[in-house]
Amino acid sequence: MKITSFSLSYLFLGVFVISLMFFIYFKVLMVKTESEGNEKEKIIGTMKDPDTWKKRNNLMSYISAFWCVLSLILFIYIKFFYKTRLINIIYFFIYLAVIVLSIIFIVLKKKEPESI
Repeated sequence: MKITSFSLSYLFLGVFVISLMFFIYFKVLMVKTESEGNEKEKIIGTMKDPDTWKKRNNLMSYISAFWCVLSLILFIYIKFFYKTRLINIIYFFIYLAVIVLSIIFIVLKKKEPESI
C-alpha cells in the first residue's frame, strides 16, 4: 500500500507529538518524586523499590526524547526535502514496531544484580 509523502510526514509529526507527551509525563514524574513533600508520597507510596522505578522512568524519558527528536527530523526531511510523491506505508509500520520493541525491552529488562 502506498501513501503520499505529504501524509507520511504528518504521521511522523503525530509520532513526534505522542513521544513529546510521554517525555513530558516521565520528566514530570521524576521532578515530582525528587523533592520531599506530599506529592512524592502520593506517587511513590509503599513501593518496594522506588530507586529502580526512578531509574526506569528516567530511562523511559530519554527513550521518549530520542524518538521525539528522530520523528521530528523525519517529518522535516520528508516534508521539505523528499521529492518522491508515493512511499510504501510499510516503512512507517516498521518504524512504529521498532519504537514498541524499544519500549518493551526496557519494561521487560530484569533487575541488575546487586553488588555484594
